[in-house]
Amino acid sequence: MIENNASLNEELKLSVSKCKSYSMCPAQYRFNYILKLPQKEKDYFTFGKFIHLALEWFHQQYIDGCLLPYHITLNDAFKVSWKKYGEKMTPEMKDECWKILDQYLKLVSKDKHNGHPFNIIAVEKQFNYQLTDDVILRGAIDVIKLDDDGVLHVADWKSSKSKKYLENDWIQLLSYCFILLQENPELTKIRGSYVMMRHGFEYLTKEFQVNEILEMRQKYIDYAQQIRTEKDFIATPNNLCNWCSYLDICAPGKTKVGTYNSQNVFGEVNW
Repeated sequence: MIENNASLNEELKLSVSKCKSYSMCPAQYRFNYILKLPQKEKDYFTFGKFIHLALEWFHQQYIDGCLLPYHITLNDAFKVSWKKYGEKMTPEMKDECWKILDQYLKLVSKDKHNGHPFNIIAVEKQFNYQLTDDVILRGAIDVIKLDDDGVLHVADWKSSKSKKYLENDWIQLLSYCFILLQENPELTKIRGSYVMMRHGFEYLTKEFQVNEILEMRQKYIDYAQQIRTEKDFIATPNNLCNWCSYLDICAPGKTKVGTYNSQNVFGEVNW
């Protein structure tokens, strides 16, 4: 039996990524959130953080009333990200980040020319929601906007090269919709999208009804119960083991990687 520090009597702080980690591989959850072993700094984490910060900073300027042309603000946004992550960026990463942001500039400039200015009302919205007396759901929503038809829309920027891992996986967006529904109980539906930055900012979109969104409360309560009562935290090897920060100390993961050929690319591979 492995010690579990998620006592039945203490407050448990959950997030989408925590629950995803536990669901995918309990051993990874233990290494990261119980033993708190450091994660390895990898190119794909840095790349994703760089793009996210640049887009967040860019949009926040216009939410705050900026009147500068888009190209000037986006250039400044690149500099902000570079100041924080530049020494960890390879020339190839820098070049691709610049190309992605340049493509985004063309898209938003076209929208403005067609009479559709930014409808984004918040970026990187932090939340700490009390699910029960001893369970809190925490996180941050990349983008919240109000669409032309009046529907509230949450979006999450994705820097992965593959769209396959998101197929029929709406839990992240449903979780964000749940938070917005608590703040706006009069809503009858919320739109959610994964925004694939490496695919021309393609939107993978679904509309969620209130009953579907409200089911997330019980889902997280169930996650909390499972985590609190977990005793073994057994590794469940999968095709993402090659990217796991704890592969070196996980024998089942090493065995899985030995039978699976993967190409290490920079860009997120999960939540």
